Amino acid sequence: MALAASSPVVPALAQDGKVNITFFIWAGSNQGVIPTKVIEDYRAAHPNVTIDILESNNTITYPKMVAARRTTPDDPLVHCGFFNVDAITKGKVDDMWAPVSTADVPNMANVLERFVRPEGKGIGYQTSTIGIMYNTDKVKEPPKSWSVLWADGNDKQVTFFDYDTRMLAIAARLNGGDERNIDPGFEVWANHAGNIRALVDSNDAVKNLIVSGDAYYSPWFASLASVWMKEGAPLGFAAPEEGMIAFPVYLAIANGVTPEEKKVCGDLINTLLEPENAARYGELTYSVPVTTNAALSDEQKANPLLSLEAAEKAILLDYDYIAEMSSDWRERWDREVKFKMR
Repeated sequence: MALAASSPVVPALAQDGKVNITFFIWAGSNQGVIPTKVIEDYRAAHPNVTIDILESNNTITYPKMVAARRTTPDDPLVHCGFFNVDAITKGKVDDMWAPVSTADVPNMANVLERFVRPEGKGIGYQTSTIGIMYNTDKVKEPPKSWSVLWADGNDKQVTFFDYDTRMLAIAARLNGGDERNIDPGFEVWANHAGNIRALVDSNDAVKNLIVSGDAYYSPWFASLASVWMKEGAPLGFAAPEEGMIAFPVYLAIANGVTPEEKKVCGDLINTLLEPENAARYGELTYSVPVTTNAALSDEQKANPLLSLEAAEKAILLDYDYIAEMSSDWRERWDREVKFKMR
């Protein structure tokens, strides 16, 4: 599939005629293919613009961005780029994001409304969907419900990331509560702490436990599960009947940018949102474009995990409230759930 052409609009220039920005992309898993091509095309069309690429992850880079904003608020470490929902919600608290409108990024008009943050302080690009990954040697029928994770009789069969607040939220939602009434979620996991084989801190740890059969189930990303399944691992992936969980990917512009820098960032984001680029990024990363006009391939359209419908129907948790409560919930998790693991 051909990449869309870069925006032909020439940005307004600083007094010296030069604009220099840093664009953040994630490392690995084909995540840099589309943004790198878009940036290369833009550089070629705009010789006055210098675009440095910072390639890492949000866990490492976001705290550095916050530190830079505190010391040099008019000179951001990163001017724009890709940020997951955790970084975006933290950025709301830390006042990290510049407002963006369709005047800056016309193509944001095609983004599903539920994935556009207030004032455009985060424009949805893709979503990873989270369902249940399982070992096909141990589990013969795909699980139908999230409740398999805390079902009676599934002792030591579950693994997931420690402090995964999504699992508290989904347990609460299925047992009379929600993010703002989280007690039912804690009660479910406290009563079934014995189902947890291990709480882990890396993708490889999840993969190894499920592939080996030491654990049978894990709440996991469809994108990574699809990659591992293509590698031949004995894995399956199930979309629970209550719905998969959305884990959005956003494009954002940092506070502190100049008008000239914001114009370049807006051009790049606008080009990334073009139908061919949004679809191809999703195809390469096994994520779901959250734009209504993405030029999906036949494979994407046919795959229920990769179609626009998957993004429209996925459960979008109240990640802002989760971010506010995460510290308190971590303490409760240690006290009420981990204490009971055996």
